Amino acid sequence: MKGRVVVLKEYMKPYVIEEYDVPDPEPGAIVLKMTQAGICGSDLHSWRGDQSPDLRPMPPAGRAAGHEGTGTVFRLGPGVTADALGRPIKEGDRLMYTAIKPCNHCYQCLNGDQNWCPNRGGAGEAGEWPYFTGTYSDYCYISPNQPVFAVPDDLPDNALGFINCAMGTVTEGLLRAGCKEGDYVVIQGAGGLGLNATAMAKNMGAHRVIVMDRLENRLQLAEQFGADHTINIEEFNTPETRKRRVMELTNGRGADIGMELVGRAELLVEGIDFLANGGTYIEIGNIVAGPTVDFDPSTLLRGKKIMGSTMYRPSLLPMMMEMMAQNLDRLPFDKIVSNTFPLAEVNAAFEQAEWDNRQTSVTRAVLVP
Repeated sequence: MKGRVVVLKEYMKPYVIEEYDVPDPEPGAIVLKMTQAGICGSDLHSWRGDQSPDLRPMPPAGRAAGHEGTGTVFRLGPGVTADALGRPIKEGDRLMYTAIKPCNHCYQCLNGDQNWCPNRGGAGEAGEWPYFTGTYSDYCYISPNQPVFAVPDDLPDNALGFINCAMGTVTEGLLRAGCKEGDYVVIQGAGGLGLNATAMAKNMGAHRVIVMDRLENRLQLAEQFGADHTINIEEFNTPETRKRRVMELTNGRGADIGMELVGRAELLVEGIDFLANGGTYIEIGNIVAGPTVDFDPSTLLRGKKIMGSTMYRPSLLPMMMEMMAQNLDRLPFDKIVSNTFPLAEVNAAFEQAEWDNRQTSVTRAVLVP
């Protein structure tokens, strides 16, 4: 039996779809039948050519695309009978898997920081076994080192695709920064990351969450996820006016936590300026190597901190799904995914999801095999 795999052959070129034999899973592995795969900001960076070919060379045969999503068990490898918490799983069950592939042998993994694993794997070269290493495909191969978790019965299918990237990434950052009751939080960007960050910050007790974006439809949705205030950067169109507004909304104190979730290097300097003395700035969005900014280090002398954060510890996945299940009646997680496309229309999906220097109605798009 064969399945389709979306492949990026060259930066700044359309995706192509190839077919491969669906592999039998090795001991400890799982083959998922994909039900939903999200178009993440990092995928848009690759698609639009932001990735430097020198810093991230493209494999000769191209790279399997996609990392975010969910599916049902298609085949269980020998020895696999339960998820990472020991709960029984069988063919047909819905599973959430960690989108990182830690080695589980390095210092960081043994210290519980699998998201910092220097040896962690990603999507492989197209055409190499087990073929289905990206999520833009009919199937996805889950290796023996990838933790998986059963999905709670009451979580709807259309609110699952972003959990193992967007939600996990911002939750990790907020936890590392110590988000707590009484905090003022400023979030730069109201896409899939920003909406999840808004919900999580409020769930952790943040007193006031302020969300910035240039797309009004996203800001309106951020309010439904608990944003206390929104700032449209088309209206407040200079760093000075945005800082003045943040200070007004934080009673002159500034933000205890700032989050960059857009991928614009210049936002780091602006975001640090929003911070209160002792505040923490979480850099998440700038995943593309190369861009630099001018920065005055003296601005940190009163306890301000810059903290990078990437992905998440696998142990967060069941906690986040439980949080969602407990809040389905008041938070519209089903609205984060605004557009659904067949896998065959991957290039059209990316064209519509593109937000760089343009308005789009898409908050999060997903591909469905």
